Amino acid sequence: MKVVDMVRRRVVPLAALFVVISLLGCGAPSATDPSADVATSTGGGAADSADDANNSDAAPADSKPAANDDAAKEEMPAEEGSADGAADKPAAEPDEPKADEEEPAASTSDDAAKQANSGATLSGRVTFDGTPPERRPINMSKDPMCIKLHGGEEVLDEAVLISDEGGVKNAFVYIRRGAPDMEYPVPEEPVVLDQKNCAYVPRVGGMLVGQKLLVSNSDPVTHNVRSYPIRNRAFNFGQPAGTGARERIFDEPEREIEVQCDIHPWMHAYVFVMDHPFFNVSAEDGTYAIEGLPPGEYTLAIWHEKLGKDQQTVTVGDDDLGDVNFVLKP
Repeated sequence: MKVVDMVRRRVVPLAALFVVISLLGCGAPSATDPSADVATSTGGGAADSADDANNSDAAPADSKPAANDDAAKEEMPAEEGSADGAADKPAAEPDEPKADEEEPAASTSDDAAKQANSGATLSGRVTFDGTPPERRPINMSKDPMCIKLHGGEEVLDEAVLISDEGGVKNAFVYIRRGAPDMEYPVPEEPVVLDQKNCAYVPRVGGMLVGQKLLVSNSDPVTHNVRSYPIRNRAFNFGQPAGTGARERIFDEPEREIEVQCDIHPWMHAYVFVMDHPFFNVSAEDGTYAIEGLPPGEYTLAIWHEKLGKDQQTVTVGDDDLGDVNFVLKP
């Protein structure tokens, strides 16, 4: 027993000493151990790794040597307007204008004037088939001065004027479709609508868009001029005797704009505002002529304030085309 107790008292301390030594040899990891940063760091690991990669002497796997970058620049053409392109290549000078680009493609007013002088003439006659309607007398008792202007004689209505041979006066004949699409010169000479003997003269007329209309009063009485357009601006003004002409301009093409005198209700006129010059008003015998038409196919139309409308298709060549006639009926 004594021997056993003696061994225990010596072995136990040795075992304890051994444990202490073991603990000292396997203590906490050193702060300088590289593995400690990876194992114990919390957050920012990816950023730290990226910084390490950027500071590394080795080139990244996807990077190219500087020589390859230069080669790539040489292979890629410089963009127009870039700094490199400006240094290597002078700026391109604008092309010289071509002869056919100096003037607009659309025909000019000069072209239209030349064409009007060199084209063919389309002519014919407007006649009436049947018994002409009886002309009614105009009651001018509202203004005795108008009666005096006619010497006291009976005045007949002029809405329908047909000659003994059947010719229809005051039919407006015009190209309705097919007129060349160009800029036509606006005549400097104005269209005059006069008030004479208590009637509008002419009763039917045509003008171009932008052309001046002069409304005059040749009578010793006062008239009131009122227009009834749809597309254009209307006018309504009094015109005493002895006053100057009043000027008006229509800005839009429009057919048969009626003009009436509010003081003398029998006074009527009709103005056609056209975007081309291919029109005419039939004369007392019903004849008309439209000049300057280039070769082509056209829709030729007529209008009359009482006898109605009509149209037909015509083909114009280099030579004049006559006998394009219209026959109106009651």
